Amino acid sequence: MKSLWGRLALGLSASLLLFFVIQWWVSDRALHELTEEFVISRLEHDAENMLGALRKNEAGETELNPHRVNGIYHQPFSGHYYIIRVGEETFFSRSLWDFELRFPPDSAHKTYVDGPDGQQLLVITESYVKLGQVVHIAVAEDMAPLNKNLAEFLAWYSGLAFVMILAMIAVQGLLVRTSLRPLDQVQAEMERMERGEMLRLSEHVPSEVLPLVQKFNSLLDVMKGQLARSRTAMGNLAHALKTPLTVLSRLADDEALDRSPELKQALGRQVEAIRQLTDRQLKRARLAGVGAPGGHFVPAEEFPPLAHTLEQIYAEKGVEIEMQMPQQKVFSADREDMMELFGNLLDNACKWAQHRVQLRVEAGEGLRVTVADDGPGCAPEDREKLSQRGVRVDESTLGHGLGLAIVSEIVKHYGGELHFGESAQLGGFEVRVTLPLHPSLR
Repeated sequence: MKSLWGRLALGLSASLLLFFVIQWWVSDRALHELTEEFVISRLEHDAENMLGALRKNEAGETELNPHRVNGIYHQPFSGHYYIIRVGEETFFSRSLWDFELRFPPDSAHKTYVDGPDGQQLLVITESYVKLGQVVHIAVAEDMAPLNKNLAEFLAWYSGLAFVMILAMIAVQGLLVRTSLRPLDQVQAEMERMERGEMLRLSEHVPSEVLPLVQKFNSLLDVMKGQLARSRTAMGNLAHALKTPLTVLSRLADDEALDRSPELKQALGRQVEAIRQLTDRQLKRARLAGVGAPGGHFVPAEEFPPLAHTLEQIYAEKGVEIEMQMPQQKVFSADREDMMELFGNLLDNACKWAQHRVQLRVEAGEGLRVTVADDGPGCAPEDREKLSQRGVRVDESTLGHGLGLAIVSEIVKHYGGELHFGESAQLGGFEVRVTLPLHPSLR
């Protein structure tokens, strides 16, 4: 069993049940012993009264004064009986009627025997010396009525105890659930982190849960730090390569290489390829801006600054970016990934647009964004190639391939879909990105 609540509930129920069984057994034994001791004490008192009722008559014979004996011993089958043996004489209670009750052995002080009508008799035997003779008195009482009352009481007690056990299990279950509620809080906060509503788990939790939360937050800090350092290092590396590339570019244009046109052409191609890669990394850093990395992306907050930056980059063309989006849209994803994804799409659209670029964010579950331009568009056969899974477009060639390899990788990473087509309104190239509500990172 993996559930903590299930383990605690099972252990508590088993403990309470065991406690009840032990308590019931002890109570049953104690009540029967107390009842038996009470009956024995009463029978001993009756035996002493019978001893006092013994006397000698005028003829010198031993007789029992019936007026000093409790009247219940004179009622037939009353459940109270006696046998008195004085020498060779034996006196029987009238309550025995014609039932023959055997006298218990002299060595037995207490014993159980069967009585009339199936009665279960508790018999005590006492020995005295009176009138110069040894007197043996056996007094019996039917225990069936008392045992019946005890059974009824124990049945009532068992029912009450069972109800109390259920109530205690319910109360303890409530206490256990209340005690485990901080774990539900941690789970809820993790879900909020997944939706991008918070960056760290709250540490206002019980001391038993606090180390787990602190370790989780520490791990988040380490991962965020590593991600930020990696992105910074990529930008720094691209920036550091600018100077060596400038030198290589000048060397490629040197007149000394005119005697080897093939070598000069090959060197120029490689330098240009490296230049495009470094430009792309620097542009990514510029488009990402200065916002802190986080687990949520708000289009209404991020797209306007991004569009303004791109309009400045392509100010010579007079590109205008038109945006349509809901104001309250929040998507659970890394902000840097989304800025890189849509930054590449918008940059690509601005590069090939004549004057207009449209960005449309649709309301509903998940994130659905459409980017279109009024440029030359893309041939259907080329769009089919772009849509093929695993195809990487060479960014050094003309067309809409610049940055689409990165876009495809990010969309795949978030388990989304990427569709290329023609804009019905602007007539140029159109890209539609659909990302699920709860991305499953792959």
